[in-house]
Amino acid sequence: MQRNILEARQISKTFHLGETKVEALDQVDLSINEGEVVAIVGKSGAGKTTLLNILGGLEIPDSGDVIVDGESLYDGINDNRRTEIRREKIGYIFQTFCLIDEIRVLENIRLPFDIQNKAYDLDYEQQLISMLQLEKKMRYYPHKLSGGERQRVAIARALLMKPAIVLADEPTGNLDSETGNQFMGYLYECRERFGQTIIIVTHDMEIANQADRKIIVKDGNLVEG
Repeated sequence: MQRNILEARQISKTFHLGETKVEALDQVDLSINEGEVVAIVGKSGAGKTTLLNILGGLEIPDSGDVIVDGESLYDGINDNRRTEIRREKIGYIFQTFCLIDEIRVLENIRLPFDIQNKAYDLDYEQQLISMLQLEKKMRYYPHKLSGGERQRVAIARALLMKPAIVLADEPTGNLDSETGNQFMGYLYECRERFGQTIIIVTHDMEIANQADRKIIVKDGNLVEG
């Protein structure tokens, strides 16, 4: 029996642009099972990234709650505990990769461990580096890498803490179609090897159609695609 690992309950979020009120999310419910790959799609400005950020604890909803692996993100917990849950349970892959150009690839990959002053899991680290074919790039600086290589570094960094959930915001937006499809291959291999649940926001329907499930954000609501 599949286990529910992430659940949004009656999530609402409204933005005010001058005198205009934009209802990005309107009492949204969403349940995601452990090990699923879910694509979130919709028109620009539909609320896809807002939903992803709320699911990951980066943006606080106006109302509602998110349950991550049995624990609330918003009901009765403070910012410090929310940050701890993010670090323990969630990995992020951003469209711009958010690598630090002043440090080498290996240091970028290890950054979450260094921030928390935790010991490295060198065996697991080597598995990731080998799977993502980064062995020869460890001493490079990010600006010396191709877009696909930077993306693989971002994947390694997101997975190194062994998060239960990986969130990816337009991760193929700056890549050609072939490299984008390779990205999906890496994600599915990660899911098979390490059991992660993966949620992707994307405009690319070819990428979205490779997911186990497709969710469309439309007029502040979710529709199964």
